[in-house]
Amino acid sequence: LQNCSQSFMFRKVIVNGIEYQRETIRQLDNGQSLEIIAQNPAGNWNRTLVASDSSNPLNTTIVDPDKDTVNVEAWWEDDGTKHKSLLRGKPRVKGGVFETVRYLDVEDEDVLVCESKFLPSEFESSSSSFKYGSVLWKFRRVA
Repeated sequence: LQNCSQSFMFRKVIVNGIEYQRETIRQLDNGQSLEIIAQNPAGNWNRTLVASDSSNPLNTTIVDPDKDTVNVEAWWEDDGTKHKSLLRGKPRVKGGVFETVRYLDVEDEDVLVCESKFLPSEFESSSSSFKYGSVLWKFRRVA
């Protein structure tokens, strides 16, 4: 978050509030769509990512938590065990891309692993306030 120019106070709120994050994730249309409903004290973010295949990339338009309209391309990898998405077009990150991979932990299938990376635009100068960043989230399944 620091590499995406987020303030210290914003980062502190996120870190302290992450334990209250809840996500409901469902596969729809035989895995073609992945519905994600995120709930936390800051608000909810509901979105559906539509998977494409490598021969026909499909971009879906969604509204992110900041109310920005962005484009998402999503697909399945590793024989359908990992869901990868690229979020593009967020105005304030000046062309950067958010890459996310979601999969079940191989040692504990009750844990969903979410690897998120921010990839700054190759066209932004090295002095830009947007730098590469990554975070690894783990969500435990609750009944």
